[in-house]
Amino acid sequence: MFINPLEEKKMNLQSEKQKFKKKLRNPKKEDVEKMSYQYSLFKANLKKFLPEIPKEEYKAFFIDMLYHKWLSGFEQYDIESLRNSIIINESSYILENSNQPKPLIFATFHIGSYRLFNSYLFENGFKMVLIIDENVYLTQQADILNNVKPLLKNNNGADFVILNVKDRTSIFKLKKLISEGYVMSVYLDGNTGLNRSLSNKFDKSFIPINFFNNTVYVKNGIGKLAFLLGADIIPVLSHRNENEQSSIVFHKEITLSDFENKKEFPIKSIEDIYQIFEKKLNLYKTQWDNWIFIHSWFNRDFKTPYFVNNNVVNQFNTDRYSLFILKESYYIFDLSDYISYPINIDLYRKLENNRISEIENSLKLELIEKNIII
Repeated sequence: MFINPLEEKKMNLQSEKQKFKKKLRNPKKEDVEKMSYQYSLFKANLKKFLPEIPKEEYKAFFIDMLYHKWLSGFEQYDIESLRNSIIINESSYILENSNQPKPLIFATFHIGSYRLFNSYLFENGFKMVLIIDENVYLTQQADILNNVKPLLKNNNGADFVILNVKDRTSIFKLKKLISEGYVMSVYLDGNTGLNRSLSNKFDKSFIPINFFNNTVYVKNGIGKLAFLLGADIIPVLSHRNENEQSSIVFHKEITLSDFENKKEFPIKSIEDIYQIFEKKLNLYKTQWDNWIFIHSWFNRDFKTPYFVNNNVVNQFNTDRYSLFILKESYYIFDLSDYISYPINIDLYRKLENNRISEIENSLKLELIEKNIII
């Protein structure tokens, strides 16, 4: 029986999806242990930012998040994912026309099909400069240029240029490219290697914003750059529906004329973008990669007090603590204070399996005092 190549490709895609879902839902013990550090950070971050989600739902949330992250990488090689995407343009710009009257910055986040909007703009003839985190630059630049770009239709001299945010010469290259008609694409949540001072505080390149009822620190360099260039910022957010069809929404542009006090633009523009993002994220919580990394966005110099437990039931306190393995070392992790305590493998296994009665009495009393055993 003859099978259409396009249909065969769709069948292969569905097969790959099912295989990956099966792997996530039925992990091997060694895979669980490899992910235990990330999972511990993930649980702490959900506990802080989404306290309404019960801990019993964390595992399903984590699995769904990993699946969407994988899908974001996989679908960039599947041109049908782009062709089938729903494009919603709420800006005043005609996105089918790459000749724009002023500099543009497309600002996005790692949510939904976050790679596809770059492909969409490229196929519409845009010359694009992507500003990405150093780690992504080192690991993905060649793949994007050599494997993703050739899949796309190149109309009207479209181009991709990728710059490393840590490269000091990037700002000069960027200004030159903007003057030549390139538009800029940036992931505002992309810098996972945030720089801190020795006092564990954020320097003046960060601004505090309210995010899910917490104060986080984000960079506003894009707001400053837009101000200097006279550029409009177009927030771009993507999500997938229940059938995994992508919607890419180009929101109304944020421009200098939106603000009576022009000097407020570099900060207020970033605050506005994060407000748009929070509304989207509230609807599609598991489609954002950075639930694993958001602990880098705030100061972790707090101390949660222990409570006096007069009714010990001899159980590991999973409300406050987690266990993880990293580089063949074993740890208890405080989900409230983000503090790790090294332990030996013997104690790790006893806590992991709730074999509390086997723990030596003086150590057990110390663990009860710190609410590790309740």
